[in-house]
Amino acid sequence: MAVATRPGRETVAETRNFVPFWLVSADVGRDEASTLSRRILGRTVAREAAAPDLPLPFAARCILTTRPDIGLRSCFAPAAHWVWSRSGGGGGVRYILVRPAEGRVVIRQGDRRIALRAREAAALALDQSTEFVLAQPGRIDVIELDPALLPLLAKEGAALMQAIPRSNPGLQALAHYGALLLRGLLPLNSAELQALARAHVHDLIGAALMDRESAAPAATADRRAGRLAAIKADIEARLERRELGVEMIANLHGVSARVVQKLFETEGRTFSDYVLERRLDRAWHRLVTAEAATLTISAVAYEVGFGDLSYFNRCFRKRFGRPPSQIKAQAVSGEA
Repeated sequence: MAVATRPGRETVAETRNFVPFWLVSADVGRDEASTLSRRILGRTVAREAAAPDLPLPFAARCILTTRPDIGLRSCFAPAAHWVWSRSGGGGGVRYILVRPAEGRVVIRQGDRRIALRAREAAALALDQSTEFVLAQPGRIDVIELDPALLPLLAKEGAALMQAIPRSNPGLQALAHYGALLLRGLLPLNSAELQALARAHVHDLIGAALMDRESAAPAATADRRAGRLAAIKADIEARLERRELGVEMIANLHGVSARVVQKLFETEGRTFSDYVLERRLDRAWHRLVTAEAATLTISAVAYEVGFGDLSYFNRCFRKRFGRPPSQIKAQAVSGEA
């Protein structure tokens, strides 16, 4: 989307460095942007302020996107009411996929109306003024759709302004993959890998759109699996937050903590076991990346949600059989 692309700012060198960064509203100061970044990601990422005459989608306080831009946007603290005006000039109709990560959103285009719950999605054509009314807004995700999807979108208009349920496998996979990309957890440091990532995103969108009809009642086991997958996606997006706990996730999904625990018991483990495992796996990934030489063990521990360094070291050694310092040293020397 044009709002997050600054013409002339990206160089060939930057193209080789795929990183997340904040595009912040003109009235958000550096300190607030840094605080938001640390609260959501557990660390500060590069930021760029939007010009006062360049409003962000949904009048968001800040947007998490990527450099180079591959079309993903997570819009944080959006306005409760926003109108997306039809783009002027040439270039044809633009299409987007919208997914409220939290709260609910009602979308109106002319006499058509659709209501989306948290983690549902819909494809839209921005060929007319589009009104968004958000309840309890926290974050809304947007992806500009690739022209290759237009035949699917245009097929009798069936794919547009229709809810994709949060149990949709393609949408769940997209949420997982998008979270990894926006948090810089995939080493896409070449133009070829970035092109593949963009293609993967749109392949998953295509799968979600084609499987939209699968919203029919599923068997109990399938519903449980879908709910557990959605819970895991929300955990993945919040691993950096030290206050992450079963109550937080239960409230997000509108169920009791016991329901969440029982879902994990079907896999023979607890909620806490799963969170610990994912934090340690993410720490391992950080320690073996190209940036390992510039990272301290404590920085990695805090980045993945640990508040106690000695506890992190004990857990890491127990899971991987080696201390994090050894893993980092091997990565730096090229032995890992």
